[in-house]
Amino acid sequence: MQPINDINVDEVLRGLSAVEGANGFVIFNQDCIPLKRSEKNITYEKAVHMSALVADLWNVTKKCIQRELRSQDNDLEIIRIRTKAQSEYIISQQGDYTMIGIQLCGKAIEEAKQAAAAEAQAAAEAEKAKKGDKEQS
Repeated sequence: MQPINDINVDEVLRGLSAVEGANGFVIFNQDCIPLKRSEKNITYEKAVHMSALVADLWNVTKKCIQRELRSQDNDLEIIRIRTKAQSEYIISQQGDYTMIGIQLCGKAIEEAKQAAAAEAQAAAEAEKAKKGDKEQS
């Protein structure tokens, strides 16, 4: 295991993004300012909106758990939320930073694979047509 100082955050995030079903992430500070996000899937405005909502959810949930379990020692570590849209939000907080991981679930993974394959095929056909036009010129 690498020492914490040797870990490259960008490499870790690229690795997480490469996992099948991974659909994005947002990392934000305690002021709800997004520091990193998957730019492919999440606009900055959406990241700000998500950060504010998740920070509030985290704080309320943490207080509720501590109150219900009647112990300040029980600390909230992770929240997992599964939506009807076949995606799951995984929220974790360490120190002053919170990460939201978004992954596809079940049928949505297959649909994403099919969409990626169709996109790759369309790009290949467009490239082939482009080469054909150049050869005719």
